[in-house]
Amino acid sequence: MKKLFAAMACGAAMPAMVAPALADGPFSLKDTPVQVEAPSWSGIYFGVSGGFGHNHSKNNYHDSEDTTSSRNEFADGGLVSLIYGIDRQVGSRYVVGAFADFSVSELNRGNEDIHNAMTIDRSWAIGARAGILVNEQTLVYATGGYTQAHFSNDGWWDIDTDDTTAHGKGGQNFGGYFVGGGVERRISDNFYLRGEARYSDFSGRITNSGTVDGVDFVDREVPSIWTVQAGLVYKLDRSKVLNPDPITEDRGPKVITYNGIDAANDSVAWYGGTVFGLSGDLYKNGFLLRTQGIIADYSYQAGEPVNSTVDADDRSLDIMLGYQWVFSNWSAIAYLGYEVRNVHLSPFDPNNDVRGGADGFKVAVELETDDESPLYGSLEGSYSTAFNSYYAEARVGYNAKTFIFGPESSIYSDEGDIATRVGAFATIPFHLWWSGLPAKVTFNVGQQFVNNSGETRAGGEGAYGGSMLRVDF
Repeated sequence: MKKLFAAMACGAAMPAMVAPALADGPFSLKDTPVQVEAPSWSGIYFGVSGGFGHNHSKNNYHDSEDTTSSRNEFADGGLVSLIYGIDRQVGSRYVVGAFADFSVSELNRGNEDIHNAMTIDRSWAIGARAGILVNEQTLVYATGGYTQAHFSNDGWWDIDTDDTTAHGKGGQNFGGYFVGGGVERRISDNFYLRGEARYSDFSGRITNSGTVDGVDFVDREVPSIWTVQAGLVYKLDRSKVLNPDPITEDRGPKVITYNGIDAANDSVAWYGGTVFGLSGDLYKNGFLLRTQGIIADYSYQAGEPVNSTVDADDRSLDIMLGYQWVFSNWSAIAYLGYEVRNVHLSPFDPNNDVRGGADGFKVAVELETDDESPLYGSLEGSYSTAFNSYYAEARVGYNAKTFIFGPESSIYSDEGDIATRVGAFATIPFHLWWSGLPAKVTFNVGQQFVNNSGETRAGGEGAYGGSMLRVDF
């Protein structure tokens, strides 16, 4: 219809243009201004952010002897978040959307060494946002919705008397609303930088109750949390969701995602990560942003003073900036970033140093041959100051194009508790049938050896196995 109107307008104006055109020379298309389509903010996106959180809580106590108290409590620390959402641009100035995010945090109070601490270790939120475009590249927005945070107790909610200890809940979920606002800046066709501040207000929950020395009591906490974060999101506009740009030898993927499972004796871990090519092409030299999360559940037999099976919930999330060097037959990556990790033990085991919350700097390196090399090799390793954790894995194999297979070995350590592995792997490349995106699935299996009783998320001695799915787009 627009083309029809343009043709009608040209036809109506043609008689008036004839004389000037003949007098001044032929009409040139180069004199016509080029219409550049304004970028759209509509699309599905995902990303990662990191920042700082501050908790203020009211601790309210009441008992049957009419003793009451109310005191302020505080917790501070870092957090890393995964973000998923969808936006719709309305007209030329407005953007509305919905989103969900999940955070691993390290907001601490108290002292873990004397079993008198509390950690806000994770949270999730679902909400909506609405904003106005200051210009085509910058969005200012407000946001709100529902959120839930998990508080992990390490003795903080216990009540001690001369004769006994009334143990508080091992953990508690607090739910409530959040409001906030932020600024987002479009830096390329798909990448957006975001800064956001958020206030979350939670309903109070009972953290300890019962009867001690004939006195009935109730202890209750009413928390709120402020967070400030900066992040990077990758947005697929609507046309690219069903028709992504083809990945060729000359144009690599902009983003790689991977998800997998790892199982060993008395341990299972789910992990996932995303690598963003900030230059827009992961086949070339350039800066990268990577995030990785791990959810591990394991158990082990503890001696004195527990003398029972200890169940552990281990959660971690990192965000890392890196640089990639691409050579003729191989590539290398170096990362530097920040990790947040929380390990909750039930029952409490004072002899296990891998407990409670920890955060700190993390470094990682990766070396790998390209897909065309007949012989495959990879080496990766990382170190985090959170629980002094390090990991290294080496693989060599034969690349038959339709699959890669060979031996592998690895080592993992938390606070000096070491697990080593020897096994084999196989990687099968393929394309997702509904989109044509390149993908790989990897399987591995082998034997694990430990120098402890399986007191880390690597698990105990015995067989191990796992699988991972990687998708490039």
